[in-house]
Amino acid sequence: MSKAPTLSLTPLESLLCGLLDHACRWMSDVDPQVECEGRTYSFSQLCRPGEPSKLRCEARIAGGWVRDKLLELPSHDLDVSLSTLTGHNFALFLQAYLASDAFAATPLKAQMDAHAHGDTAMSHIGKIAANPEQSKNLETATARVLGLDVDFVNLRKEVYEGGSRIPIMSFGTPYEDAMRRDMTVNALFYNVHTQNVEDWTGHGLDDLRTGLVRTPLEPSATFEDDPLRILRCVRFASRFGYTVHPAIVACLAGADAPDAHARAETLHEALACKVSRERVGIEVDKMLTGPDPRRALELLSELHLYPAVFQPPPPLCAQLTTMEGAPAQAAPEKPILALAAFFDSLVRATKAYASLYTRLPTSWLTHLRDGPNAKTMHRLLWYLIALLPLRHLFVPHGKHKVWAGATTMGVGLKVGHRTTKDPVVALHDAADLLHNPTLERFAPEGVLSRRARIGLLLRHPSITSGALEVALPNALMAALLAELVSVLDQRQEEALRILDTYADFWTYVEKEGLEAYATSKPVVDGLRIAEALDCQKHLISRVLPFVVAWEIDHEHIEPAERAAQCVKDLQALWREGELIPEAERMRVVKRSK
Repeated sequence: MSKAPTLSLTPLESLLCGLLDHACRWMSDVDPQVECEGRTYSFSQLCRPGEPSKLRCEARIAGGWVRDKLLELPSHDLDVSLSTLTGHNFALFLQAYLASDAFAATPLKAQMDAHAHGDTAMSHIGKIAANPEQSKNLETATARVLGLDVDFVNLRKEVYEGGSRIPIMSFGTPYEDAMRRDMTVNALFYNVHTQNVEDWTGHGLDDLRTGLVRTPLEPSATFEDDPLRILRCVRFASRFGYTVHPAIVACLAGADAPDAHARAETLHEALACKVSRERVGIEVDKMLTGPDPRRALELLSELHLYPAVFQPPPPLCAQLTTMEGAPAQAAPEKPILALAAFFDSLVRATKAYASLYTRLPTSWLTHLRDGPNAKTMHRLLWYLIALLPLRHLFVPHGKHKVWAGATTMGVGLKVGHRTTKDPVVALHDAADLLHNPTLERFAPEGVLSRRARIGLLLRHPSITSGALEVALPNALMAALLAELVSVLDQRQEEALRILDTYADFWTYVEKEGLEAYATSKPVVDGLRIAEALDCQKHLISRVLPFVVAWEIDHEHIEPAERAAQCVKDLQALWREGELIPEAERMRVVKRSK
């Protein structure tokens, strides 16, 4: 193993490591008993044979916590790996040690009490069962210890019997456990007894120093064990700005051997079909909310993973159609990656696309970069960008058709409806509503002025919705991005024209103060309208927009006089046959024979 550095622990982390060390020594010396599944067992009965050691059970903190401590990053979740006990059994013995007279007599007890501030040293123990069919191969126990979230699990190796592709989990050595992990930088251990970092793969520390994502085993072996690791490699590369090892690229792009393409396709299929969609969605969400979503999208494309992630899962991916019902395929990713580079440059205010985005009003850019909901807007817009290859595609849903992007989010990624799916669908719809927003498009029509038509458009729930965190800044940007995607890098003059059109629209809305009407309450309520116009109640929703339109065009009238004057003017328009045609004012009731 490479020579390892030491870790700088917080006081609570030091106490936790000391507690784990003391508990392991107590178990080895005392052979205590615990109740498990209705029976009483001693430590020696539950402890599996392990490598020769002074301690019959050793504890190591594994994975992300060690990596983040070495990178001097905050880390709150700790994974404790046990040499000869299952995670649940170890947690039971740890709980017993905390309640023992032996622990009460140690200086550690006093130190923990001083830091606990009255909190319980260890919470209730949760148990998460293994689910090998969905590549969840380890039983895990969870608890809060000293206020830290801790998972307990045994060191393991995997044994394949017969022709089964599902491994049987068996106790393993630290080396065997490290070699079965997703990446070398996540396969480091901190031994709480020796207080040393252990690099059993031989590459973890060097890869951490040089910024390299590498699998401990040959990539296909690592990914076959759990295909979700493919996405984890992408996420970590984008999160830390690391380089993906050429062997991983060759494996997933199908370029490392004569049969490589078929093996790569098998891995892509396993990612789409074998891994639970919730786990895929969690990884994708972390990519799109991470420090570099653009890089994540580029890697997914480079590794030929884009369809497996951002298209509906099988068999729905084979049922894509146009609105007219003709079979169709998702658009290529290359224009999406250019668009992602543009949006990334806009958000970060870098020079890459400054000649384009600086044509947009500063106030709009400020909303997107530094507004109170900027991070939420970024997240939703990154989802929209990622799903743009499905922009005009649909999948069947009963007797109807549903936007394929909505199906990808709801079925393929299992993201939250209110937090993700519904807002992104709203932005997708807003892109249609706000497409090519030239002022000429909103020329006066009937009794509606240009100001009124634009003001009413802003009230559409796909453009303004506090519940969905959709507002003009991100709704208009969604429309701009959707329109730019086909011209950004090929037709510069057209791209500039589009940018200027959206800039003019934003400027007009801002100058006329129309965004205030996006959420304003009509000066006259529905009941008063029905009474004043002597119209049926089912028409109220059709008349209310004219109330708002009237307000937009009559800002000069004193607030105290607006309601009365609005009613008077609406009554005049109603008598003249405006607002709603005479033929549509009576409800048509079908009578049964």
